[in-house]
Amino acid sequence: MRNPLLACLPALTCLLALISCGGAETGPDQLNDYLSRLSNVVGSPLPAPADEAIWLDLPDATITIDAPATKMDLIDFLSLSGCELQVNLGRRNTQLGRTASPSQRLLLDLEFLELAPDCIERLRYGGDDDLADTLLQVSQEREAGLPGSIVKAVLAGPEWQQFWERPASLGRYPTDTNSQIAATLTQLHAMASRWLAGDWAASNRDFELRLSELRAGDGGALLMAHSQIQRSFLRATKLIKQSAEAATLCPYGRPTDQSRAFERIVSKYFAGGVQPWLVELRQRQELLLPPIQALEDALDPSLSRPYDQWRRQRDQLLQTQPQLIRDHVQAIQLALADCR
Repeated sequence: MRNPLLACLPALTCLLALISCGGAETGPDQLNDYLSRLSNVVGSPLPAPADEAIWLDLPDATITIDAPATKMDLIDFLSLSGCELQVNLGRRNTQLGRTASPSQRLLLDLEFLELAPDCIERLRYGGDDDLADTLLQVSQEREAGLPGSIVKAVLAGPEWQQFWERPASLGRYPTDTNSQIAATLTQLHAMASRWLAGDWAASNRDFELRLSELRAGDGGALLMAHSQIQRSFLRATKLIKQSAEAATLCPYGRPTDQSRAFERIVSKYFAGGVQPWLVELRQRQELLLPPIQALEDALDPSLSRPYDQWRRQRDQLLQTQPQLIRDHVQAIQLALADCR
C-alpha cells in the first residue's frame, strides 16, 4: 500500500499554502528551523552554498544626456517680456535653479514645454520669427530629452535607491506591509506616461510626494527574502537528493522511524510553517512587480545598459520561487518513493 502522506503531499502543500501559520516566528526563522531539522533527520550537514549571497546592487539608471545644443542668451531672455515662459527661464538661471535636484529640473522642463507654444505664437504674432524659431528648437530639444530627465528624477533618484535598499533584517516581512507603495508606483507610471505622451501639466507637490513615498518602499526587502529563499532551497533540495542517493529512507519498502520523522518535518515545518510565508511573498511580488516593470518599460530606451541588466537579473530572481518549490517537493517525493 502506498504511503498516505506521500500521496497527499501535493494537496497538503496547496491547502496549507492558503492558511497562515499561527506561530510567532518570522518567515526566515521558520525557514532556518526547517533546514536545521531536515539536516538532523537525514543525518547529514547542509551542503555549502553554491556561491555568495545573491544581492543585486542598484546601478545608475541614466544614459549620459547631451546638453541642449541650442542656447538662449540674455537678449533672447529679455525679448520674452510678456511671456509666462520668462519666469520659468528666470528660475532656471538662478543659483538655486542651477543646483536644483533632478526632480525639480524635470518639473522646470515640463513647465517650459507647457508654456513654450503660447510664447512661440506670441512671438510670431509680433513678427519676431527668429526668436520664435530659436524657442521652438529649444522646446523640441527639451521634449527629446524628456525621457532621460524622467529617468534621472525617478529611477536614478535617491528615493528609488532607498526603495531597493536592503533592510538590516526581514523581521515579519511581508506581513507588516500594505498596498500603498503599489499605488504610488502606479501613479508615478501614470505621470510619466502622460508626460511622454505630450501632456506636460505637473503638480510639484504631487510629484515630490510620490517620490518621497518611495523611500518607505520594500523592494530591497523583497529581493533580500527571495535571495535567502533561493540559497536555502537549493541547499535543502540538494541535501535530500544526496541523502536519498546514499541510502533510502525505507530500505525494506516499509516506513521506518527515520522516514516517519522525515514526513513529520516536511508536513509541519515545510508545508505548515515555511509555505504560508512563501505564499505571502509571492503575493507581495505579484503586487509590486507589475507597476515597477510598467514604469521601467515606459522609460526603457533611456535606461542605461547596467540598469537594464540589473532589472533582468532582479526579475529572474523574483520569478524563480515556483520552480524552486516544485524541485523541492519532487525531491521529497522521490526520497519517500520506496516507503509503501
